[in-house]
Amino acid sequence: MNFTSWVKTNDQSWGSFFLELTLLLGLVLFIRFYVFQFFRVSGPSMCPTLNQFEENCYHGNGEFIFVNEFLYSFMRNPERGEIVVFRSPSTDKNYIKRVIGIPGDTVEVVDGKVYLTGSEYERTELPESYLSEKNKGRTFAALEKFIVPEGEYLLFGDNRLESLDARRCFEFDCTDSNTPFVYAKKIRGRAEFVIWPLAKIRHLTHDLFATSTKIDTIEDAQ
Repeated sequence: MNFTSWVKTNDQSWGSFFLELTLLLGLVLFIRFYVFQFFRVSGPSMCPTLNQFEENCYHGNGEFIFVNEFLYSFMRNPERGEIVVFRSPSTDKNYIKRVIGIPGDTVEVVDGKVYLTGSEYERTELPESYLSEKNKGRTFAALEKFIVPEGEYLLFGDNRLESLDARRCFEFDCTDSNTPFVYAKKIRGRAEFVIWPLAKIRHLTHDLFATSTKIDTIEDAQ
């Protein structure tokens, strides 16, 4: 038995064989780049949502996640509250954070809390139920107001005390060359499931407004 009999039948032409091979390779590449990916989360920036083990935030390589790339490539744009994998505006590295603001939003950080003004919302204090007790009321930023441009998104980590995110332009400081916003084309997909370790398998929630409270002014909430 020779090698070709393993991959090509005797009555199949070479042209048909190479056409099938090309289609198969195209399908594999399509799935690889546009349907889903597996990523390993490194660091504590999304703790306790990700990489929390025995009540502690893990600083090394931790949980594996399934990322849905098809959703944003072919169906719709990212929405507030969704946990996304993206490429940093200033580096070529992949990061994972939560969408806080979408195009047209104004997001304000005042006295450790986050407020949103969107086209369909009055001024709203985000409940952020996904934050740990040590992070609640402790969201601080160099900029107090973020006006999200068209085609861009504002992303924060859930572990506000340890996340290097839009509040510092994904660097250690915001400069003229560093932006706090991420272009839509940089967002690769939505994190759907934790798939490893087996004891931690779960679906990830993306609800930003579980118990939001609308207010008229920032002063009313202080």
